[in-house]
Amino acid sequence: MLFKMAFLYPKILDKYMFKETFSIFKNIFQNKKLLLQFSFNDFKAKYAGSALGIVWAFLTPLVTVLTYWFVFSVGLRSRAGDNMPFIVYLVTGMVPWFFFSDSLLSATNVFREYSYLVKKVVFNVQILPTSKILSNLYTHLFFILIGFVITTANGYYPSLYSLQLIYYLACLLVFLTAITWITASTQPFLPDIMQFINIIMQTVMWTLPILWQPTGMIATILKINPLYYIVQGYRESYLGGAWFWEHWQYSLYFWGVTIVLLLIGSTVFRRLKPHFSDVL
Repeated sequence: MLFKMAFLYPKILDKYMFKETFSIFKNIFQNKKLLLQFSFNDFKAKYAGSALGIVWAFLTPLVTVLTYWFVFSVGLRSRAGDNMPFIVYLVTGMVPWFFFSDSLLSATNVFREYSYLVKKVVFNVQILPTSKILSNLYTHLFFILIGFVITTANGYYPSLYSLQLIYYLACLLVFLTAITWITASTQPFLPDIMQFINIIMQTVMWTLPILWQPTGMIATILKINPLYYIVQGYRESYLGGAWFWEHWQYSLYFWGVTIVLLLIGSTVFRRLKPHFSDVL
């Protein structure tokens, strides 16, 4: 019944939906100090019980990258296009992917994880999904620097194109916000959504230009996924491939899809929020 209420008669272009979406962003901005403090505490608490602490936040992705590099580059002798070292192609694609996957999984479960806060009427639960994204952002900034170290070591030096990382990071943050509003709001009612997302993530990763290089018609089809735009944008920022406005048609497509997802996400959140405490 709740989901029928949430998705009944969706009017994507309704002015009220735009107003509601803007209201959520405004609310998050007004609580920026609480948001930053909450995200930093969440980052520290995530590994508080382990001996190595936050070292695990950096060690696990590094081991994953080294494993993929060894299997595909050393074992299968894979090569990227234009004689690019495979480690360069791999890392420049993995940097945004790690951030997206970690943020999506942690933010999806945020209302259940902090159910004691959700049940408090005075607490602003709107900041919780965003706090999880920011919590993962600290690790992401570190891996952006690691990306520069690896690309520089292989002869791809930072340039003016590197400044585009700011733009593509903004794209990723907004896209994550839209997706997590939907997944986090539905998770209290559908606990199995976490398992579903894990399965989907395994498939999505192989549709992106991370471990292989799609070409021709296959690449055109796979570009339907907005993440393709971000991953390729990160790589072009590192390697100096092109400016983002040179892909203006794809940019318009990405922002069009993202805005629609934001409108849907804000509507789902607004309609399901009053029922969170009933199911948590």
